[in-house]
Amino acid sequence: MSLTIREMFTLSLFIGCIFATMGFFLTIFATGVDDVDLESAGRVGAIVGTSVSVVIFTYGSVSKILGVEKATPVDRTIRIETIRSMFHSIDMMAVENNLKWSVSRRIMDSSGTPTIDLHDMDIRGADAIVAVLLKNRNSLGRIRIVTGTGRGSAAGGVDLTVAEHVISKLRRSASSHGWQFIEKRSHIQLRPMGRKPSKAVWLRRFLVGVVPITGSLALAFRDLAGSAPGADQNGFLFGFAIGLMLTAMMASHRDRTG
Repeated sequence: MSLTIREMFTLSLFIGCIFATMGFFLTIFATGVDDVDLESAGRVGAIVGTSVSVVIFTYGSVSKILGVEKATPVDRTIRIETIRSMFHSIDMMAVENNLKWSVSRRIMDSSGTPTIDLHDMDIRGADAIVAVLLKNRNSLGRIRIVTGTGRGSAAGGVDLTVAEHVISKLRRSASSHGWQFIEKRSHIQLRPMGRKPSKAVWLRRFLVGVVPITGSLALAFRDLAGSAPGADQNGFLFGFAIGLMLTAMMASHRDRTG
């Protein structure tokens, strides 16, 4: 569930207060507790807290300002049933070949992630599963595939030949289909790389965030740089550069909803 502008403001203010408190006490400890300059410590804390609040609020609200919302979450049960329907042909193939594998038993929701279990599947069926996965890439999003690598089928695990075949094929194909391939001991996970923002979207995000983020960081580092000759200018330039980098990173955020 997305936050409202008021909720984002409250959250950013709360986090800013935490950082302000940290900045206040760190300044006291850094300058020595024997001769405490509360005014200077308070100033540093206020600068740090304000800068953090501005950056967090700008980052969190930019999608709201641009009218961009995440897709409405789909009910898990409906999603699993939709995925099962995609693999109906595999179900029929398993019946024809007297395999125990079925969509009702081997396609499930595991901690919010659709999971396909390759137990009881032969190599022909596994190959067909990979083909369906790649064909329906845009409708699947993130998905987990239980391979049971390292466990023999005689002990109840996935057949090693089947597991290696699926892993090899998906490793070669995942990137070209917009998936990040994550391999673990007993399963692999295909995670959407995310859609890059268009140049127009990137520019709008950058223009919305560049003034508050870059401005607040530039002024913050200028004031924190100290009183040495040229320190304020160097601090300003450093904060300005960091602000531009953070704004560019924010503008480059990928949509990983599918």
